[in-house]
Amino acid sequence: MSGVLFSLLNVFTLIPAQHLNSYVMAFMRYLAGTLILLPLIIRLGPYRSFHTYRKGLHISRGVIHACGMFLWFAALPRISLAELTALGFTGPIFVTIGAALFLGEDVRLRRWAAVLVGFGGAMIIIRPGFTEIGIGAICVLISTPIFSTSNLISKALARTDSASTIVIWQHVVIVICAAPVAFWFWQAPEWTDLLWFFAAGLCGTLGHICQQRGYQIADITLLQPIGFLSLIWNTLLGLFLFSQSPDIWTFVGAAVIFGSALYISHREAVRRAKVKSADTQPAP
Repeated sequence: MSGVLFSLLNVFTLIPAQHLNSYVMAFMRYLAGTLILLPLIIRLGPYRSFHTYRKGLHISRGVIHACGMFLWFAALPRISLAELTALGFTGPIFVTIGAALFLGEDVRLRRWAAVLVGFGGAMIIIRPGFTEIGIGAICVLISTPIFSTSNLISKALARTDSASTIVIWQHVVIVICAAPVAFWFWQAPEWTDLLWFFAAGLCGTLGHICQQRGYQIADITLLQPIGFLSLIWNTLLGLFLFSQSPDIWTFVGAAVIFGSALYISHREAVRRAKVKSADTQPAP
């Protein structure tokens, strides 16, 4: 669900990204998301919405994520949605390594294999050394480890804080961080842009809530191969809405990525079924 929602977010922000700079884009996207969260904040109350014993970690994550957002929106109008997504798939490598080193997650061989195969599919699409990598691709490649760091912090926060609290803190901190830079480089959005930002804010907010719920239920390294499926959604949306026609290598790489995600999901389901079966066996 989060993959589909984030793909729609890319679509809704691609239109204003054609004439607005990345600082205004990041600020407006998260300002719209914060306004959408207001009913939830009112329903929960300020205390439940913001209560946490890990304020420093929330603030650090918001600052880090804001830096990644500036780069991501700078790349958005410069490359296709399929390429944008494919380059972002270098992230699971950083996430898997970080989860194994810092979160103590049990990263099994099949997960490593699925991540590496999916990464290989992304490399088939961009074919480094065979095609020119422009400024848009460079921005994505730099933003990817930044987002990976944010995701690792998010996973650590999910052990103690609710999905709502994490997403609320994220939006508020990013708005505060992005506001001074956006006002310094201000470009007035058009009225239609505000509608796109509201739609993007809705998809992004719901996407982050779905993502956080996933982090609370499963290991982050298990979820990474499933994220490869978003390449399918971004490719189809780019093709039908913006006539971004991918070449044959995009479909070959997508097939490899889809296969890796499908395989790891099947194997994990089998493993969990065995564990559940063993837990329900009567003690001797």
